[in-house]
Amino acid sequence: MELQRILARDTRSAMEQVFNLYGDDAMIVANNRVKGQTEIIVAMDLVSEVKAALIKPLEAASQDQSASQFGQLIEAHMQVKSEDQRADISDHSEISFGTAFEPFSAATAISKKPALDPLVTASLENVSNALNGENYKEAADREYLKAREIVDLVKQELSLMRDDYKLSQHKDSWTGKLAVSDEMAPLVEAFNETGMPLGMRESVIEVINQSSSLADAIDQISSAIGDEIDHVDLLDNLQGVHIIAGSSGSGKSMMAGRLAKQMAQQYGADDVALISYNDQRIGAWAQTQLIGSQAGVDTFRANSAEILTQLMSELSARKLVLIDTSGVDVETHLNALSAALPEAQKHLLLAADASEASAKRQLKNGTLQWDSVMLSRFDGDVHPWAIIYLLLQYAVPLSVSAVEPNITGKVLPLDGFKLAEQALSQLPIHLV
Repeated sequence: MELQRILARDTRSAMEQVFNLYGDDAMIVANNRVKGQTEIIVAMDLVSEVKAALIKPLEAASQDQSASQFGQLIEAHMQVKSEDQRADISDHSEISFGTAFEPFSAATAISKKPALDPLVTASLENVSNALNGENYKEAADREYLKAREIVDLVKQELSLMRDDYKLSQHKDSWTGKLAVSDEMAPLVEAFNETGMPLGMRESVIEVINQSSSLADAIDQISSAIGDEIDHVDLLDNLQGVHIIAGSSGSGKSMMAGRLAKQMAQQYGADDVALISYNDQRIGAWAQTQLIGSQAGVDTFRANSAEILTQLMSELSARKLVLIDTSGVDVETHLNALSAALPEAQKHLLLAADASEASAKRQLKNGTLQWDSVMLSRFDGDVHPWAIIYLLLQYAVPLSVSAVEPNITGKVLPLDGFKLAEQALSQLPIHLV
């Protein structure tokens, strides 16, 4: 499977490029906002097979059979890739280096640049044989795991598409805007354009039909969302041990750095610490050191739960310890951290523009109990309907949000009313 990236000024322009370049059969994997532009990721090579897997159940009314066929197709591709990859690495030797954790003092960062991770300064030959203390085979296994997670996400996206199609067949009132008055039709169309999940629309229709005007309908929807989504005042008394987890690219390290910086200004830099836990990406430790120096706090690295436990005993006098985690195999890492630090609070970081499938993948896990949900990329161009829909289902409280993609931006408290205000702001309502 090959992924192609499209950038355009808005979603409509991006979709036009997708159709022009790849045709109507193109499969959309992700839709994000990047530096004020719309980014769409398109999956190639498996488009024809995916089309067959989707069309067949619609014609023969056998969704389960097609899902199985698609799953087998994905498994076959992944199996071939895995076997080829493992064959290539069988002759490589093992190389390991570095210590389990290293303290980094903010005071020394003033006079010199932070020390880089050994992987950053290693030669290309060494990088090919080792990744942060692991041999090449272990690194390849980790890359295979990342690929598996991407494939699982694509399969979940397709499953949601099929569910939405089946649901839309039973909700003709929404598709034709027949269930609302002509005055309310522009509002319904705006919800369509901003990506409100189909499962949420039936409840919204009921609220719209009980409203006397567009303004009244928007107020009623905002109140309903704000009342139903709980929140916690995390910034009022942020102390103890807090774990920040989420998928790769959601901005965990930056969120941890922002919180460390704000709390260091309140408690003092010596009472706050930032730990990078088992993040094996090339340059991840160097990034954590840089963020820690910008926040003015000490940074540490722990590559196992045992080392983390030892490190925590040395940091027991600190008022606040923030733990940044890897974006790969989140469940395994969180279970290990929960066993080692049972009193630590766990926070799930989601991008405000995350798709329903990617956010649901983290929230629906029955073995993980989240203390709150944090949101990144919470800017004015985002309509976080998918996040709202899932929070209404899973009842996890909101805590904080961040807008700016750098450490200078402040972390702000977030509740259901502010989330609803963000979703309902700048709606593309076209009055006739």
